[in-house]
Amino acid sequence: MDKNLFGKDVPVVSDEETFLLDAKAGPEFNIFALADAIGARKRRDAWVLYEKALAAGMPPEDVFFRVVVWQVKNMLIASRTKNVQETEMKPFPYNKAKSFLKNFSTAELQNLSEELVLGYHRVRRGQGGIETLVEKVLLSL
Repeated sequence: MDKNLFGKDVPVVSDEETFLLDAKAGPEFNIFALADAIGARKRRDAWVLYEKALAAGMPPEDVFFRVVVWQVKNMLIASRTKNVQETEMKPFPYNKAKSFLKNFSTAELQNLSEELVLGYHRVRRGQGGIETLVEKVLLSL
């Protein structure tokens, strides 16, 4: 247990537990299917799954950070390492990310990562919405 601002006891939930809870947002939506569609570079599938995530009540910010950024980051890490021991990743996501590298060049991954960072900062400055940013990224795969 931890204490909140008002001194009340609140349960502590790790980021991994939160991610798994969000992955079960609805019976018709699987967050990992969206991550796989991004890695497989299937823009249509990724966009359809993104719309399902929104329909299941998942906020666009969560889709952006917990799926899009997470998948691109994993693929970049996999592209720069020889094996899972060089990373702090679990073997399954590492091997999955490594298998997706055939769909992207390293330069494409770096450009995509840069676009995610720049797009996020544009959104924070009020130059567009996060929903539109995620759609543009998914449709540009």
